[in-house]
Amino acid sequence: MKVAALISGGKDSILALHKVAEKHELVSLVGVFPRNADSYMFHSVNLHMLDVVAESIGLPLKKLYVSGEEEKEVDELAEQVGEIDAEALCIGGIESNYQKKRFERVCREAGMELIAPLWKMDPERLMREVAEKFEAVIVSVSAMGLDESFLGRRIDENCIEDLKKLNKKYGVHLAGEGGEFETLVLDTPLYRFRIKIDGMKKFWDGVRGYCLIESYSKISKS
Repeated sequence: MKVAALISGGKDSILALHKVAEKHELVSLVGVFPRNADSYMFHSVNLHMLDVVAESIGLPLKKLYVSGEEEKEVDELAEQVGEIDAEALCIGGIESNYQKKRFERVCREAGMELIAPLWKMDPERLMREVAEKFEAVIVSVSAMGLDESFLGRRIDENCIEDLKKLNKKYGVHLAGEGGEFETLVLDTPLYRFRIKIDGMKKFWDGVRGYCLIESYSKISKS
C-alpha cells in the first residue's frame, strides 16, 4: 500500500513512520502548518525543521496550511488531503480520540485509509523505544512540573524516569499525548544524516516555554 506519513518532526510521528515503513511503501511526507500556535490538532514548534527532516529521510514533503482554529482546521485539512497521491495516511496518535476521529473523517472524505500504528501503545514502552532507537529532544513544555530545565533535554532513560515521577505527582502523560511536551527527532535509523543543533534560543514565561532552533548542521553517518 502506498502511504503518506503525517509528520511534525516529533517522536510519535517519526516512530509511526518507521513502523509503517516495515509493511508498506512510503511515498511522501505531509507537514501541516497551523497559523495559530495553539492549534487543537497540530504541532507548531520548529516546523521549519521539516525541510531538513524530509531531506534526511529522502522523501518529498507536502506542506499543507490551516488556520489552527478548532474544527475549521479539520475542514481545511480535508480539502487538501485529497490532493495527495497515496492510498493511506499514517499518523502518530496514541490515545487522543479527539484527533483520531477527525483524521478518520479527513481520510474518509479523501478516499484514503487511516493508519495509526502507535494507537493504544503503552506510553512507557513507546518512550523506551524512542530512547533506544532515536536521538530526540524536548522542544516545548506546557504542564505542571515540566520546567525550563526540560527544554532541549534529550529523551533517555534518566528523562523517562523523571517524567514517570511527574506522571505520578501531577498526572503528566508519560508520552506527552495531552500536549504536555513536544519533541524534535535529530537522528533515527531511517535518517540518511544526523541533524546537529548548533544554535537554539529558549523562551520561558514562568509557566511554559519552547526552544527555537536557529541553526543546525547535517552530520554524515559514514
